[in-house]
Amino acid sequence: MPIFKKEILENIRSYRFMILTALLGALMFISILVSYGDYQLRMENYNVLKPQQPTPEKIIIPPTALSIFVKGLDTNLGRLLQLSALGIDVQVSQQSVNRLFTLFTVPDMLFVIKVMLSLMALLFAFDALSAEKEQGTLKLLLAGGAGRFGLLFGKLAGRFALVFVPFAVLFTIAVTVVSILPDVQTDIQYWTKLGVILLASGVYCLSFTALGILISTLVHRSSTAVIVSLAAWTLFIFIIPNLGISFARNMAGVPPGERVEMQGRLAAVQAIYERIQKEKSGRNEHIGIDMVNQVWAAQREIFENYRPRLDALMRLTRAIVRTSPAGALTFLMTDVAGTGFMEDMRLKDAVMLHVRLNYNKYMHIEPGEPGSFAYARSSIGDAFALSALVDSLVIVAFAFLCIGLAAARFAVYDPR
Repeated sequence: MPIFKKEILENIRSYRFMILTALLGALMFISILVSYGDYQLRMENYNVLKPQQPTPEKIIIPPTALSIFVKGLDTNLGRLLQLSALGIDVQVSQQSVNRLFTLFTVPDMLFVIKVMLSLMALLFAFDALSAEKEQGTLKLLLAGGAGRFGLLFGKLAGRFALVFVPFAVLFTIAVTVVSILPDVQTDIQYWTKLGVILLASGVYCLSFTALGILISTLVHRSSTAVIVSLAAWTLFIFIIPNLGISFARNMAGVPPGERVEMQGRLAAVQAIYERIQKEKSGRNEHIGIDMVNQVWAAQREIFENYRPRLDALMRLTRAIVRTSPAGALTFLMTDVAGTGFMEDMRLKDAVMLHVRLNYNKYMHIEPGEPGSFAYARSSIGDAFALSALVDSLVIVAFAFLCIGLAAARFAVYDPR
């Protein structure tokens, strides 16, 4: 406790604490401001595109308010799907005013947590021990009766609190403000998921604080420690996630989604051409039904061939990107918020199931109206059952690994 209190009192009045905390607050304010504006635009798009009366031929789901914090693939999830005789047509779901925002990445809360919070944790922890050694106070603390492990964990807890407590306060304020804004609907799932996001942010912050403490035990000069810390931050935040995605894509050889959609359109064009040829020759009295069956069969074949390859790509990508806590955090938060890749595939599966169950009624082969499409985003339990639990364990394991290595290294650290 004395070491913890010492860390707080020495750093809370420092320029480093005031500047970094002010920068964090400014980024979080900008994030909420820009993300809420983007959310309103997507909500306006939804209100324009959704049918005035429920129609089974048009499928569109509203954006989730959690996308203000974790946008993920919510824009893609909110596209209008038009069901017709020519298959499933993906409509453009953005108004022209919204195209300006495609030039810039919306800095959502996930971005702030992943980039800024991890950087702050490292900048507060990199000199926790090396600075004490340079000032000559480390050996005095140890000679004065402070145990090595007590000193290490006191510094870890103090530096972690200096970063996470201000973030938690600012995050709580942001969540409270957003919850009372127009177009934001809240329920128990909304608050539970935000609680999980805050908890995951805490473990993520702890992991980078522990990484900074570990680096501080590996070197003896603060100037060296800051260079190593920035290199490690760049590696875990940018290099591993981006290279991992590129490597997995090249290894799996999965075609992009645009090419798959193009194949579906080509199948429809081919079916129309064959219908024209049959009409010219007068060979078939069921030309229209044959054409429709051919289009839908082609689209089902494309989806069934593409889906296993896409699943394999996703498993490989997750396995590689998860080696970075930033990658695991991205998967975790997007899955919890219902804006991740798993949600995208879940929606596609729901649409294909809806089509299979109502195909004959769409084509008037059976009497009656097709059933309305109903979809609910995954709950917190669904997210953890699919993959969020693994991502959580990866971040926790990274934190404990860094703490364990730091403790083992500090046990033999020369304080002179």
